[in-house]
Amino acid sequence: MKKIFTSIDIGSCYIKIVVCELFSNNLNVLASNKTPSYGIKGGIVIDEKLAKESISNAVDEINKSLGIKIDKAIINVPMYYPEFMINDASITITNQDNIITGTDMVNALQTSIYNKIPKSRELVTIQPIKYNIDDINKDIIVPRGLRANKLSVTSMSTTIPKKDIYTIISILQSLQIEVVDILFGIIGDYYEFRNPQIQKSVCGVINIGFDKIELATFKKGIIYNSNIIKNGSNFIDNDIAYIYNLTNKQAKKIKEMFVLAHKDFASTSDTYEITDKSGIKTKINQYEISEVVMSKIKEMLEISKKGINDLTKKEISYIIVSGGIVNMPGFDILCKEVFGEKVILSPIKTIGVRDNSYSQSLGMIKYFIDKLSIRGKDYTMFDEDKQLELIENRRNNINSNNNSVFGKLFNYLFDNKED
Repeated sequence: MKKIFTSIDIGSCYIKIVVCELFSNNLNVLASNKTPSYGIKGGIVIDEKLAKESISNAVDEINKSLGIKIDKAIINVPMYYPEFMINDASITITNQDNIITGTDMVNALQTSIYNKIPKSRELVTIQPIKYNIDDINKDIIVPRGLRANKLSVTSMSTTIPKKDIYTIISILQSLQIEVVDILFGIIGDYYEFRNPQIQKSVCGVINIGFDKIELATFKKGIIYNSNIIKNGSNFIDNDIAYIYNLTNKQAKKIKEMFVLAHKDFASTSDTYEITDKSGIKTKINQYEISEVVMSKIKEMLEISKKGINDLTKKEISYIIVSGGIVNMPGFDILCKEVFGEKVILSPIKTIGVRDNSYSQSLGMIKYFIDKLSIRGKDYTMFDEDKQLELIENRRNNINSNNNSVFGKLFNYLFDNKED
């Protein structure tokens, strides 16, 4: 059976949904969409009716793309007031051959947090820092398949207040979508851009969102600390709107279509003509407006740099910067001026989501798959009947254009008999 996964990135500006199939250790995007978000501020629902309508619109769009309804998903949750706990526990291996299984690994993790989470808080993630078997002090990452009488684990768990996530989960349940996992979106950023060098080191991650900047530090793939700065790309919109007497909607459009993040690459002769709020037609010079935006972005990056360094006493080897703003021309050059060579700015290479605003939604799926793999679990969010329905719907759509590139790709993915 094919392994298909769905993630929903619930943001203040957009709801992003990605559906992927895991095929030969590669992720193939079957559908993705980005729908305007309302009723959500800083990742928190402030108007339940508007938020439900936004999420429902995004879900309807993805269902239309697939031809079937999604009913399970991974979601991101706001990173406010997190608590990080390092815990230890040991369990006895009780099977006849004393072979450690994925179930034993999960049991050890669950034991490490047993009775340690207050009722007012919700567990977001629990990650094994290391395992040990019997009384041998030899740190092991994946002990599955080893023979032992006792399995010990040191884990890192993160929790947040329940009140910050129950509204979102309730909305999804009302839309007949089961939430199978929750995590901080910034973990998705890490999993999307990590590489073997990053996994061995201390890494900082910065996600510049619409109305907040998320910061986190990771050590060998484990999140150890985080923070949120009340800033974001909408502050750029505000500056443009104020200086040029525009609406925020106009300012956002100009930022996305005309502005460069670094003034050195802007033209001194290119102009953008627009009618301001007073009804006056005005021409905006690309160099001048890029200079304004560059100053604001540089300020955000410098604040983020200080914030990342405040999260750990260890030397940070790499800093990942993500978010939709990364797509802005010249942003990479400005980042290197602020962070130096340690900054990681990579375009998403997965076909179907080649837009860095999808980094969290795609990375969340990679995190979920990694968690399943480490624990030896076999899972898909689409059962066999749903997969057959998906294939049939796709084939019906493809029949009208059998020579399309996507048609050939889809048949390759789904007609291959190897699972």
